[in-house]
Amino acid sequence: MSLFPDVQKKAQQELDRVVGPNRLPDFDDHDSLLYIRAIVLEAMRWMVVVPLGLYHRVIRDDEYKGFLIPKGAIVTANAW
Repeated sequence: MSLFPDVQKKAQQELDRVVGPNRLPDFDDHDSLLYIRAIVLEAMRWMVVVPLGLYHRVIRDDEYKGFLIPKGAIVTANAW
């Protein structure tokens, strides 16, 4: 957030509007904190902890869109 003070200010304004000064946000506020949710998703995309997910070994031959994935192959899903 220190790189983008305008984003931090807008997020604080959303928190003040939705939650107010007398309590912390909770799960009931989730649907009302659209900007903060977008910031969290962007931060996870921008600095993803595990960019290629977890590796898995195929337990039997499989086919995906006409391509054979042989038993024992290692596959992973891209987080993006």
